[in-house]
Amino acid sequence: MTEGDNTGDRPAGATREQRLTFVTELINREGFVGVDALAEVLGLSRMTVHRDLDQLQRDGVLRKVRGGASAHRSTKFESGVPFRSNQAVEQKRQIARAAADLASPGDVIILDASTTALEVLPHLLTQLPLTVITNFWTVLEKLEGKPDVNLVGLGGDYVHQYRAFLGVVCEKALGELYADVLFASVSALRGLDVYHQDQRIVSVKRAMMRSAGVRVLLLDHTKVGHGSLHRLGSVTEFTHVVVDTLVDAAVVDEIREAGVEVIVAPAS
Repeated sequence: MTEGDNTGDRPAGATREQRLTFVTELINREGFVGVDALAEVLGLSRMTVHRDLDQLQRDGVLRKVRGGASAHRSTKFESGVPFRSNQAVEQKRQIARAAADLASPGDVIILDASTTALEVLPHLLTQLPLTVITNFWTVLEKLEGKPDVNLVGLGGDYVHQYRAFLGVVCEKALGELYADVLFASVSALRGLDVYHQDQRIVSVKRAMMRSAGVRVLLLDHTKVGHGSLHRLGSVTEFTHVVVDTLVDAAVVDEIREAGVEVIVAPAS
């Protein structure tokens, strides 16, 4: 953060959740934030800033260093479900509403362990009956006992950080299944390549993609323009990409020119 930066969107009097979102966006944009500068911008004590940075470090958003914190997009851990659930919330909901139209009653659906795919779920429940295949514990909880839903839970190694089952058992199970539609998200899009920080999740997502006829990528604007540690593949391996209105038009055009159908979800 340098002198003269535009900080007109400083969260004065913001809740802690709003502060954490502000700091996350700032560090992803600038790569480093200093404790003293944050304290001044936010009007907080250094101790409070340190507590906020400690929380973001636990969430895998940044790494605390002397005098501040740094973000390394290519190596940072994927954030946990509670934190991701509070990022770009309205855009995720817009994307989910538009994406759900790609499913029909009677379909077999795969939902990955992303919080954007989770937002699709309420809209799918208006299109029953359905079969839902997932490795996401949160989805399993929400669908347990629902009438007209054939629920298929993918086993494997349970990873609490993601609330998801991963590993070879999960991948092999997917190899024995086929779905009409996959709804999935990624951590990052750079050019036409999509990425994720965790190789275990990359492997499961690839297995999901192999097991679905229609493959829908859910992509909000915060994922665009940077890479991450592991390449999942090309965006052209998806049949559809659903984005929010904040994604740059040039990015949308590039994906369309590559032969992928892009749906821009209307703002609420």
